[in-house]
Amino acid sequence: MGSSSGSNQLNEEEIRKTAIRRHLKGENPKAIYTDLERSKKWFFKWLKRYQTGQDDWCKDQPTAPLRKPTQIDETEKQRIISIRNRLESQRFAQVGVSAIKWELSKLGLPFPSDRTINRILKREGLVKKNRLYTERGRVSVLY
Repeated sequence: MGSSSGSNQLNEEEIRKTAIRRHLKGENPKAIYTDLERSKKWFFKWLKRYQTGQDDWCKDQPTAPLRKPTQIDETEKQRIISIRNRLESQRFAQVGVSAIKWELSKLGLPFPSDRTINRILKREGLVKKNRLYTERGRVSVLY
């Protein structure tokens, strides 16, 4: 009958509160964290959180970043897709990453990396195989 992670979490919060209570009573920090079998870094982390004055100082905070650095804005994504579609509708127009970046620069807009643009095009199903190539190699246009 093992304890659930929820009760372990509650127990950990109680240990944090106990450490801070003991500190507020004037007990030596080293005696507190040694007695609780925690590190010096652990103790001062929770003391610093307590000193913020927030009610939920003893609760764990999420460690995941608020924004993924590789995640592209939805409007930028739609802009890339619309440029690609517009280029494809023009006869003999280049439709690759360089052409998309050129169009974005003409509009005075920043553009993501080549890899990011390719990733967007692939996810949206806009990457098409070149018809001049077969699976085994290039088809000669001279014969």
